[in-house]
Amino acid sequence: MSKTRRLIWVAVVLLFAGAVSWWSAKNESGVTQHIQKEVSLLVPNYVKNPKSLQGVVVDPLLEPALATTIQRVFDYSVAQQQSVVVVVTEGDSLLYGDGSATHTALLEVDQQVVGGLRIVCFSEFEPVLVAGVFKGVPQ
Repeated sequence: MSKTRRLIWVAVVLLFAGAVSWWSAKNESGVTQHIQKEVSLLVPNYVKNPKSLQGVVVDPLLEPALATTIQRVFDYSVAQQQSVVVVVTEGDSLLYGDGSATHTALLEVDQQVVGGLRIVCFSEFEPVLVAGVFKGVPQ
């Protein structure tokens, strides 16, 4: 194989790897934004209609824990007169997770984590499902 052919082959492989990397990053960014938008709507939707949590969890047994966490986030937000900020990260919670969640969403008020959700969502076109709930520690 000539030197030119090897260089062309290396260039093609690098170009393909770069395209896959770009596509993957773009896709994950869309999923993260989708999760952030949907989780941001959980608090106001729950306050308006507590039954809005039905169908949002992977297991109906999680609904009471999710309701308690969302109510606590809302109450803390009102007490601090600050809005709720949702911070989404890729991967399951190292402290509370078992590896089954694709993302973790932290519910923050005044830069304090008031609650957290373990999320399962593989694409921006799928529903966001809560696979677990954990408490934050308001200070």
